[in-house]
Amino acid sequence: MKRLLTAATFLVSCASLGAYHAVAEVAESYKCKMNPGVTREQIAEMGDLYIKVGEAQDYADFHLSILFPMYSDDMSVGTFYWNGTSPSMAALEEAITIWESADNAEAQTLWVQYVEDCESASLYSSVSVN
Repeated sequence: MKRLLTAATFLVSCASLGAYHAVAEVAESYKCKMNPGVTREQIAEMGDLYIKVGEAQDYADFHLSILFPMYSDDMSVGTFYWNGTSPSMAALEEAITIWESADNAEAQTLWVQYVEDCESASLYSSVSVN
């Protein structure tokens, strides 16, 4: 994770030197697989629990979306993408701290129950167009 954050910091720094003047956000994405019998609704409810922990701490700089593929050339049953967007690396680090906190124990426990594994993790510099 530390290597990922270091690389992301570098990428965000490079992006800020680019020719465009749009504001770059930081986006993280994890390609994961649900355990057998777990529903999409359960994954979404787990995400909602996590977001509510952040909201209880007056933290609103992390936006979560969960993608359930309808079509993809590399998908299998139970695949989902856990995607988060933050306005900066500092805001993403705060979101990670909230995820790892004792206050988020319920969502962490559900993650272990619901998620078989994640085969990839990516960090992006994201430019919102509209």
